[in-house]
Amino acid sequence: MRKNKLLILSDSNLNPMVRFLEGSFQDLTLEVTEAPYNQVNQVLMNSDHSVWSEKKDILLLWTSPEKVIPSFNKLLEYKEIDIGDVLNEVDQFCELIIRAEGKAKHIFVVSWSLPPHYRWIQSMTLKHNVGLSNVLMQMNLRLSERLQKHDHVIILDSNYWYTAIQQKSYDAKMYALGKIQFSRDFFLFVSNELKSIVSGLYGQSKKLIICDLDNTLWGGVIGDDGIDNIKLGGIDPVGESFKLFQQELQRLSNRGVILAICSKNSEPIALEMIEQHPEMILKKKDFSSIRINWNDKAANVVEIVKELNLGLQSVVFLDDNPSERDRIKQALPEIYVPDLPVDVTQYPVFISQLDCFETPAITLEDRKRTDWFKQEQKRESIKLNAGSLEEWLHSLEIKLTPHKLDKLLLTRAVQLMNKTNQFNMATRRFTIEEYWSWSELPNNHAILFEVEDKFGNAGYTGLISVSCDDGGQAEIHDFVMSCRVMGKGIEEAMLYLVSKHFLPHNIKATYVKTEKNKPFYDFISKKYRDVSKNNELNLGEIFLPHHILLKECSF
Repeated sequence: MRKNKLLILSDSNLNPMVRFLEGSFQDLTLEVTEAPYNQVNQVLMNSDHSVWSEKKDILLLWTSPEKVIPSFNKLLEYKEIDIGDVLNEVDQFCELIIRAEGKAKHIFVVSWSLPPHYRWIQSMTLKHNVGLSNVLMQMNLRLSERLQKHDHVIILDSNYWYTAIQQKSYDAKMYALGKIQFSRDFFLFVSNELKSIVSGLYGQSKKLIICDLDNTLWGGVIGDDGIDNIKLGGIDPVGESFKLFQQELQRLSNRGVILAICSKNSEPIALEMIEQHPEMILKKKDFSSIRINWNDKAANVVEIVKELNLGLQSVVFLDDNPSERDRIKQALPEIYVPDLPVDVTQYPVFISQLDCFETPAITLEDRKRTDWFKQEQKRESIKLNAGSLEEWLHSLEIKLTPHKLDKLLLTRAVQLMNKTNQFNMATRRFTIEEYWSWSELPNNHAILFEVEDKFGNAGYTGLISVSCDDGGQAEIHDFVMSCRVMGKGIEEAMLYLVSKHFLPHNIKATYVKTEKNKPFYDFISKKYRDVSKNNELNLGEIFLPHHILLKECSF
């Protein structure tokens, strides 16, 4: 279980939040410490301060705008200000944040906002360069602009926290007693938000939503009510809610979350509803896997996950039926099974507020993920008619193109490193800056692999990073491949390229076992001269599969 050291640096008392943050969640653990209260600038400016005795994984920087930006405090007191002075002070604060780059792998900067109870002059608050809200917006925009090139800095939206909690966030009594501005409920909400962000950074976000149909994607039972009596869209508030729910699912799909169906139904009737109802947002093409039958849903879910080469821990299961949800919870405890609201008009809000799909970036591969799985169904269909596995693989016309890492590929490379769990040799996690710095060192090489076949382009789905020395020794540090392209010999071709390029070096590769990366071990264990030593590869066992066209690459 990965341990992450988190340091809280703030000008308000956030101590009550520590107990909500500390401890284990998913495959992560947070160890939380607090810097001295209300000494933000002093700590950021002092590189020798005791809080920096060891590098932190995460720095949480939470400041009040009136305390770190003096000109903004003048505005709160209704004094005249110059917007240029305000923005200059924001720039100075950003410089302090940038100076802390080497002290933490990730820096979370909480955006500036005022407690929701605070009322300024409403007829003036958005007046340009004068109103409180307008100036605060410009400050946050400047903060974002100045820090945008620093990928390890993540700016968090505190306004969302205030609006989403839907409970009291500010506690006047606690502030009077101990300078604690926020309520217990607010601290708990924010802590859960922070945990979801950390989970996304380290590849623990959910990747697949498996949906029921009746009373989940539409109102009613299609087999009993018929397509004309289903509630979906129209002027009916229930039907409109289901349509909005589908729109939210489609938005998740557009950013890379995979959708699947698991429903007890007659398949022809259900598919007719999906394809023919005029108000359906999601069509058959939007689902990467479909199980519509009368079988046990737990068995169907296992089949879907296996078909898509994902782990059970990557799944969210949505079903209106409490007994079906309980079946999945009992049979497959790794799956996240939230309880849908009793009131279906709350479905759209419910799905939009799920915090398990966090990601630090959205790449082209994310946006094309559903298309790739639809192409995979075509590959599987011709596999049924192939005379042998070899014949099927040859028919795919797979092309593998290696690319030397550059700045344009860096975001995707780090995403592969941080999100891939099953086919991942060492499960090392990096920030963008850290991995680029590593790749720039002499004798270090990072290669991304682009995969395509006659059905389409899967994008950059593999990565190997390797170092070599003058003494004839090469070492593979990272060997990562998306589960989407497993089982086609691509991993063999990736390793062949590296072994060919670094001959006559001895090549070592050390497998680091996790709970999830056994698929990688099943592959690599056959390549070792001595599996017990788990390091030196047997180059005599590495071949280029005949069905793969490997293009040239100069390292």
